[in-house]
Amino acid sequence: MALACKSLTERCTNNNHKVNVPSLRQMLVNQDYAKLWYGQAVSAIGDTVFGTTLVLWVSQVLARGLPWAPAAVSGILVAAGAAVGPVAGVFVDRWNRKSTMMRTEVIRAAMVAGLTGLSFVPVRDLPIGLWLAAVYLVVFVLNASGQFFNPARFATTGDVVPGEEDRVRAAGLAEATASAAGIIGPPIAAVLLVTVGFQWALAANAASYAVSYLAIRFLRLTSEPQPAAPAEAAETGLRAEFSVGLRLFARNRFLVTLLTVTMICQCGTGAITVLNVFFVTRDLHASSRLFGLAETAMGVGFVIGALAAGRMVRWVGARALTWSGLLATGVLAAGYALQRSFPAGLIMLAIYAMPIAILNTAVAPLLLDAAPREYLGRVMAVFTPVNQLASMLSMVVCGWLTSTVLRSFRASFAGVTLNSVSLIFIVAGGLIFVSGIRAFTALPGPNVP
Repeated sequence: MALACKSLTERCTNNNHKVNVPSLRQMLVNQDYAKLWYGQAVSAIGDTVFGTTLVLWVSQVLARGLPWAPAAVSGILVAAGAAVGPVAGVFVDRWNRKSTMMRTEVIRAAMVAGLTGLSFVPVRDLPIGLWLAAVYLVVFVLNASGQFFNPARFATTGDVVPGEEDRVRAAGLAEATASAAGIIGPPIAAVLLVTVGFQWALAANAASYAVSYLAIRFLRLTSEPQPAAPAEAAETGLRAEFSVGLRLFARNRFLVTLLTVTMICQCGTGAITVLNVFFVTRDLHASSRLFGLAETAMGVGFVIGALAAGRMVRWVGARALTWSGLLATGVLAAGYALQRSFPAGLIMLAIYAMPIAILNTAVAPLLLDAAPREYLGRVMAVFTPVNQLASMLSMVVCGWLTSTVLRSFRASFAGVTLNSVSLIFIVAGGLIFVSGIRAFTALPGPNVP
């Protein structure tokens, strides 16, 4: 994906009027990471196109005009969320990670290809319930496979990218790629759906998994034994191995503190994510049709922040970047809550997204340094679902508060009128700021047990 490379600052040297421009391979850290990145870039765009296509097809074709259309669309999110679980981490630690990634890409390509073939059947020839069941099944399997693929790729990144600075750079490229895919994927999906049809939009995602498979296939990885920790070497079996991973996590002060910090942050960012559409339409006085611009502004901020993280970690280090990014995000979230102009709100939203991307980028090398290689799958199987749960609970609570307890809330502060949404945004900023203080005071060095 060329976007991340085009956004990188060119490092040139002037020697007798000769300019040395770094190659694409140098920009992508090293040759092996470049292969991982190519596969991720294509697959991320394919996933975004696929998700947007399903939402549009279910809402505008399968359930068009029906009262239960919103529930049918929400079923896609439920199917994706139901696939999240911690057990996959045990298998990721057991299995060869390159083979794990390749097999999951084969499974995902086969599932999407199957749905693509089914989609050539006229909609009227099959019951709507059967169509929805097929969609939900495919979404569930894709996300369940991702529970194996994502920690395997994370651990493999640690294998092929040594050193904190290069790991931050790699994490920044991955974050920027995912954000850029979120920006360009939906328009591509809409164009494909209108011009060539639902079937070919699905086929594009199946092809993206094939490209990812080939990129991983040509990775040059040395096979290393994965030794068990001596104290737990006698414990075998799925439950026992997962328990060993939990105990290791609980005993590691760095991991526990990092998890606590990110959970608090997720509670704040989750509130802004779920309520931002109401803030844009009510507080920023913009049409709902302009909400897409707000999402684009955040995406641009994510890309810029992720690409800047590599340079910033050279200045202050990943740990300092974590707590400073949290403090900045908290202040910017509260500042965004006070905006009442749509253009100013867009600018503030983009700036707010930058330290979040920097934070996400800085956390990756910290985890790689703190967790033993043989436990990375289980560590990520705890870290990621717990943060997702914190974010989801925050969304539920904030939606409930806005609809009930704070529904009629109005207050004025320094000439700015606050309602329930802007108040929650300020509280969310405060939570994120508190997580930054917690990180500054309690986050030890990565070698502290």
